[in-house]
Amino acid sequence: MFEIRDWSFDHLIASAIQHLIFIILFMKTVYYLTPSSFCFWVKRSIDELNKIIDQHTNDQIYCIHALVHNPKVTQSFEGKWIHFVDSIDEVQDTNAIIIFSAHWTNRIIISAAEEKFKAVYNLECPFVTKIYKEVDNLVSKWINTLFYIGKPQHQEGKNVIDYATSKKMNLFVFQNISDIPSIDPQTEFGVLTQTTLNYDYVQNILNQILNIYPHAHLPALSDVCKATYERQKVIQENLDKFDTFVVIGWKESNNTKELYNIWIQNNKKTFYGESLKDILINWKEILFSNNRIAITWWASTPIQDIQEVFQFYKENWYEPKILALKD
Repeated sequence: MFEIRDWSFDHLIASAIQHLIFIILFMKTVYYLTPSSFCFWVKRSIDELNKIIDQHTNDQIYCIHALVHNPKVTQSFEGKWIHFVDSIDEVQDTNAIIIFSAHWTNRIIISAAEEKFKAVYNLECPFVTKIYKEVDNLVSKWINTLFYIGKPQHQEGKNVIDYATSKKMNLFVFQNISDIPSIDPQTEFGVLTQTTLNYDYVQNILNQILNIYPHAHLPALSDVCKATYERQKVIQENLDKFDTFVVIGWKESNNTKELYNIWIQNNKKTFYGESLKDILINWKEILFSNNRIAITWWASTPIQDIQEVFQFYKENWYEPKILALKD
């Protein structure tokens, strides 16, 4: 009897050691970088549109451009009979309800819509609204020259350029330090920035502008939005902890591209997709190349995509953990 108990004890020890070795060799960790998923203002825009749908159950509702930069959000609202169009000129029904997206629209267009249609709702993000107030502030000070750091092909950039042009401003649009305009040093001008650019890179450009033009009028607070800054910052704080990174977000989103570029520029193995389906294209390389993987999602990525990706990693022996932005 004693010999049986002794064998059982040894067997338990051996089993425990084997289990520990298995964990060491095969258990991996996937870190979810926060903040992530919907920012406050994306969630607000989605919630407000749902309220409008409930309020106008018998009306045709048209949204000018995608409400936020995520095709799943667009598809979900199409399922609720929301029509997405590029311009109010595409809407022929004057009894229609018009929604302007989170990316802002020229006030002239909004005024025209208010005169033509049954009801108009503007769901723009306040961080974008801030840019236009700054344009108005410059004009009120008789400053009619503007340096705009942004992408003219981006929806936000197009709208800012249209608005500044409508204010008869002399406009210089660029994205790189090497493209900083050369103008008369005595010219008074303002500097504004697209809200979704790389924060550190923008600060570098602003510093260079001030070196050349010390009298340039810069915004008192950064134009790069809080959600953009925080998601970039948590990556930069943890660059040295990981070799492999996964970015989930719409491929047309400038914010998602900037998150991806931070890792690429730091020579990290990085995967970029809109959902678990995109990750699975490279699943072997992602799953078995490293023990510590970091994942981030942009501010317009639905929580369902996060849950789906994390469940996939759990099923493949990854332990999920959260790594938050430092206070």
